[in-house]
Amino acid sequence: MVEYKVVPLDQLHSRESQVRQEFDQEFIEELAHSVKREGVLVPIIVRTVRKGYEIVAGEQRWRAAKIAKLKEVPVAIMEADDRRVLEVALLENVKRKDLHGWEREDAIAALWETKAYGSLSDLGKVLDVQGDHVKEILRARELRRAEHLPKGSSTRMITTVAPLDRASRKAILEAQEQGDIEKDVHNVTKLVSSLRKIPEGARPRIVEAVAKKQLDLDDVDSMPGVAETEDDVEQLVEAKRTLPEREYHSVVSYVKQERAGGRKPVLKTIISGDVTIWNTYLNTLEAARDEILLLSPSKCRGWDVEHRVRLQKALNQIDRHVEEMLIELGKGT
Repeated sequence: MVEYKVVPLDQLHSRESQVRQEFDQEFIEELAHSVKREGVLVPIIVRTVRKGYEIVAGEQRWRAAKIAKLKEVPVAIMEADDRRVLEVALLENVKRKDLHGWEREDAIAALWETKAYGSLSDLGKVLDVQGDHVKEILRARELRRAEHLPKGSSTRMITTVAPLDRASRKAILEAQEQGDIEKDVHNVTKLVSSLRKIPEGARPRIVEAVAKKQLDLDDVDSMPGVAETEDDVEQLVEAKRTLPEREYHSVVSYVKQERAGGRKPVLKTIISGDVTIWNTYLNTLEAARDEILLLSPSKCRGWDVEHRVRLQKALNQIDRHVEEMLIELGKGT
């Protein structure tokens, strides 16, 4: 049962376990201007306590009313125990876009810790979400608190990087806070998928390289089976910076093939060695083929048909041999 009335502003008190822990003072001051003109249009939800009324939901309106120096405000007085108060407060705030992820996580955790719900699915029904989603929220809160993850990271983003190791998770989220990696769930999901296939020791340097725009997501996607250590990543970053694109991809493909065959190639040696030399041959042969294709027996005026046929056959043979060589050399690209 809810009772509506107007009460003196000084009889309202903030609740200790407030869902919203941080308030946008600029927003409240703007709201105060509106309240001064129009009054508080939406009643503040409260419950009766020994010294007046405890605010259940609507603390921003209460703060704005104080700035506007109102004497009285409309309230909706409800009868509720602590659990129900937390539910109402959370439900009023949980859909708001300006509520921080960590505030939402703490409020949902507080509800779960009351032990008033038989399962996460039961709590999910109160919040109008699936039980699995509640589990993800609680997991994100656990990681945020245990690993001191940035407050600015959303619950969804923490959930996205959760499959990674601790150092990699933190590296991605901190790079996002600095504006070096986009807060794009799709791209971060792709990054996480690639990193999970790479040894943990190499991951933080890869994240750093992505943040510094030294590597892109496609480069990272090609690294499983190539980058195993931080030093490997350093070598690949340098190769990406200094080599032509074809040669860089030749190095990556060659190392991947060697490691797949049980061998242990040394990246530094490969980058400065045979792969780049053979790639030069590849470029030369391609150029030669392009020149050959410009030749045509039809341009040989005065030649008889027999000589033209022989020339055409010779050109076809040369083209075929060059193509075979390109295919063989191209297997490393």
